[in-house]
Amino acid sequence: MKPSEILQELKDALNLNRAQMMHIYSLEDFLISKDRLDSILKNSSKKNSSNATYEELGIFLDGLVQYKRGLSKQESQEEAILDNNLIFKKLRVALNLKEYELIMIFELAEFTISKSMLKDIFRSPAHPKYKECTNATIKAFLIGLNEFYFDSGEYL
Repeated sequence: MKPSEILQELKDALNLNRAQMMHIYSLEDFLISKDRLDSILKNSSKKNSSNATYEELGIFLDGLVQYKRGLSKQESQEEAILDNNLIFKKLRVALNLKEYELIMIFELAEFTISKSMLKDIFRSPAHPKYKECTNATIKAFLIGLNEFYFDSGEYL
């Protein structure tokens, strides 16, 4: 999935407005203009839409962790490459989701995933049982997340 698509899905699933999203970016000392955010969140088929960068997505996810969990900003020595596994890990941490909640979210999207597969996705890439998180897995998670928050009535 493209970074812009992930941001759009998160905005919808978590019922975020532009002001909240800008605040989340500001938690990471990243100033994003209203115009830039609007162009990222526009449907890709519309005029003046643009794709978010992986840096913008990563900063948003780090800010989301702070916003939801109240954790202090962590200065990392090395920037990890943002891939589907890291995106999924950051969302799990930000939303404080347990294993059974993750499985329930996937079930809401009619996507079957086992506990062992979840564990393998969250493993270190150097681990022999490490599994890559596919675009389909991320998409199913975001669809299920939208249903999870819609059904529970809980938003940010």
